[in-house]
Amino acid sequence: ERVRKIVKGLLDFSRQTELDREPTDVNRLVRFTISLVDNQALIKGITLNFEPGEGLPMLTLDRNQMQSVLLNIVINALDATELGGNITITTGIGLSPIKPDQKGIEITCTDTGCGIPPENLDKLFDPFFTTKEIGQGTGLGLSVSYGIVDRHEGAIWVQSKVGRGSTFTIWLPVEEGSTKSEDISSR
Repeated sequence: ERVRKIVKGLLDFSRQTELDREPTDVNRLVRFTISLVDNQALIKGITLNFEPGEGLPMLTLDRNQMQSVLLNIVINALDATELGGNITITTGIGLSPIKPDQKGIEITCTDTGCGIPPENLDKLFDPFFTTKEIGQGTGLGLSVSYGIVDRHEGAIWVQSKVGRGSTFTIWLPVEEGSTKSEDISSR
């Protein structure tokens, strides 16, 4: 099983598959992704919250690939958070960290977990870097996630304090003239 996961991660990391882009309601995508790990959070005794932003425009993205990014970040948060902890995912409008005048949608995942030591922050998105026990992680999840977000012309970054938790932020650009998600869903 471990070898299968490593090989799959390597293939995902090296593969340059075409993006299968389609208009996507980010809040709906996040809700669906959270539903996949609800039981895992319940079993671990962790509260999983979602605070959806209102009036967000639709994004044209590869739903499956972006779901795998979200899933990876939430599972990492679950792994880092102890019994009684919290994970909060929020969505909203934010400005690009690269082009300050470009609007986009930010998805943040904040946990009350163990945090990430400062010396590891710069290595998090490097292939094969992991802080997990041997046999628990391949070190490819965040590097693959970084590549997927980058191919969507977005950005991903982390802020963390040891013993206080971490916040991962994904920023994805909004195309000019995008329709708000409720405009489409009411049709």
